[in-house]
Amino acid sequence: MRYFILVVGFFLLTGFAHKFYVSIMEVTHNAENASLEIAVKLFTDDLEAALEAGTTTKLWVGDPDREAPETDSLLANYFERRLTIEVDGETQKATLLGKELEADVTWCYLEINDVPTVSKINISNLLLTELFDEQKNIVHVYVGDEEKSVLLQRGKGSGELSF
Repeated sequence: MRYFILVVGFFLLTGFAHKFYVSIMEVTHNAENASLEIAVKLFTDDLEAALEAGTTTKLWVGDPDREAPETDSLLANYFERRLTIEVDGETQKATLLGKELEADVTWCYLEINDVPTVSKINISNLLLTELFDEQKNIVHVYVGDEEKSVLLQRGKGSGELSF
């Protein structure tokens, strides 16, 4: 009986120990400032893997004692290559404002200025899809009193929302 419980316990612990590949992005239109405020939540180890691809440097994202000096520029470049936002037919440029760690995730903050209104937004979010086939990127967009969401992934990396 004890052997049976150990075997079942082993399969329960290892059989369901599958990594969860997901990011959450919140885009909020700030009408008062005529801007889009963007917050992206990513697992830190996945973000490090994406930023370190093609380099020999360990970045230690968010570690105040060990973070590599080039981390923020690599992060800004990564967002520029993997995230595109088009508002009312015009491609917008997002500026990386900063990042902060929260347990095993990193929040990245970006902003797009000179966006007085939003009636249609097209978002291409390819974050981490180059590394993980199972990567899901959930995008929530808030404009005025409306909230709309879209699920993006490899093969369907962009979505359009109308307000």
